[in-house]
Amino acid sequence: MKQLSVALLLFSTVFSALEPSFATSSSSGHGKVPKLSPAGLKALDDLVANTVKSNRLPGFVLAVSNVDEQLYANAGGNQTYGDPNSAVATTDSVFWLASMTRLLTSISVLQLVEQGKFNFDTPVSKFFPEFKNVVLLHNVTDPASTFEPVKKPITVWHLLTHTSGLSYFLGPPRQNYESSVPYTHKYAEGEGHSKFLELLKFGFPGIAVASHPGTAFTYGHSTTVLGLVVEKVTGQSLEEYAQKNLFSSVGVNTSYRLTEETNSRLIDLHFRNPDGSISGWEDRAPVIQRYPEQVRVTLGGVGAYSTLPDYLTILRHLLQIEAGRNVRNAVLKRKTVQELFKPQLKSDVTLGLEQLLDLISPNINFENPNWSTTFAVTTKDLRGGRPKGSGFWSGFAGTWYIIDPKTGIALVFGSQIVPPLDPVTAEVVEEAERIVYANLEY
Repeated sequence: MKQLSVALLLFSTVFSALEPSFATSSSSGHGKVPKLSPAGLKALDDLVANTVKSNRLPGFVLAVSNVDEQLYANAGGNQTYGDPNSAVATTDSVFWLASMTRLLTSISVLQLVEQGKFNFDTPVSKFFPEFKNVVLLHNVTDPASTFEPVKKPITVWHLLTHTSGLSYFLGPPRQNYESSVPYTHKYAEGEGHSKFLELLKFGFPGIAVASHPGTAFTYGHSTTVLGLVVEKVTGQSLEEYAQKNLFSSVGVNTSYRLTEETNSRLIDLHFRNPDGSISGWEDRAPVIQRYPEQVRVTLGGVGAYSTLPDYLTILRHLLQIEAGRNVRNAVLKRKTVQELFKPQLKSDVTLGLEQLLDLISPNINFENPNWSTTFAVTTKDLRGGRPKGSGFWSGFAGTWYIIDPKTGIALVFGSQIVPPLDPVTAEVVEEAERIVYANLEY
């Protein structure tokens, strides 16, 4: 596992970014739809069996879809690692999606943009006056840092593209398996938006940022703030809004809340020790509020739970819209979905993102990767894998996805193991990708 200092450096790296300007998309269509050959299906089965045999992961699930249907789904391991009495993982197992939640929340935001409730240039201070006072820290890890007012207001666009300056790495350095305080705070009854925004100040007189809005890409709390915007505009919780306008439309049981039943199917959170062995989480660090605690702040950046086949169903739904299919209950307009795969960062700042992805996917040679409003995008074909224009990202606890509109393929894989950037989950998903693209037939 890489040292914390390296992870902080790369995750805190700032990338200059474009202001909102969507390029015109062309119709993509997919002609013949690929399927997995018998050899490909067997190779995926072998990958799952070998991963179980290696005993290097707790419960995990792998699933693949084309634009029409799910092509493959399989599971291995146990809900609790090392416990022979534990339930085995199945394709109905539930996973904490962590940062894969961002796609879901961004869809809700883009729906409201389509409806004219606000636009990309709308200042966030329109919804929350706290954003009228935002300060740039000169030393993000120093609680006594000097600071200055930001040069421009944070907008919806800045939140979507992670160019708001809101950062996970403000305050004293933490272990790389510790989440930020605004996520792990145990919100009491009566606390909500105002308390979350207060915590974003990190003790400073205004909401604290690591870069001037619109000038740099900084991974952090932006999407969770977007979730608060959804709640403010709609008068509903993000959970209520998403259930009505996303999850029920697509026909999935994904949720920002665990219930007794879904919690019983949740793969336990585990910890990878420095020697590669696996332990239970053992409350070594706080995590977000969840069942049986009452969730008082819906965390749109990290707070969703789902089976991976259900998440794959959402990806397939987007592929169908992008391909121009007549999609029942389409959650976004086709043009909006096509723009999800358009890079929004300037090309001269992608080296830092490539360095970040070297940690996330160390065995893939990303060339000039970029970022859209929802996820990372490839700008070059990857040898033996996804083509240019594919979206992808991963989650803190070991979940991954790829969505490829050119080929019409989506893939999800996940376990539940921290610290992030787990090398074994990266190895398995990378091998699964190679198998899929080597065994497509038309």
